[in-house]
Amino acid sequence: MIRMINGVPVTEGSGNVYADLGFPDAEEMLEKAELTSQLEDKLAERGMTHAQAAELFEVPTSWLANLLRGQFRDINRNEIIGCLNRLNSMSAI
Repeated sequence: MIRMINGVPVTEGSGNVYADLGFPDAEEMLEKAELTSQLEDKLAERGMTHAQAAELFEVPTSWLANLLRGQFRDINRNEIIGCLNRLNSMSAI
């Protein structure tokens, strides 16, 4: 839907920026973005550095840095979920 705001045409988004941009895997990308956001929030809550988190997740620090920068196209969603599960299991200890 296009509407005018202060004389400027504005198109309302669908809620999925990847779909709005025409990515074929838009739903998967949005899910990865949401999971990554959750992961970043949990790392901040625990005050963990990227190096500490990478060690916990048993991944290279560069892998984690790329993920947190939104470069997750080639990262499987289950890998992100696995990282979240490791963080969640930490709080149960």
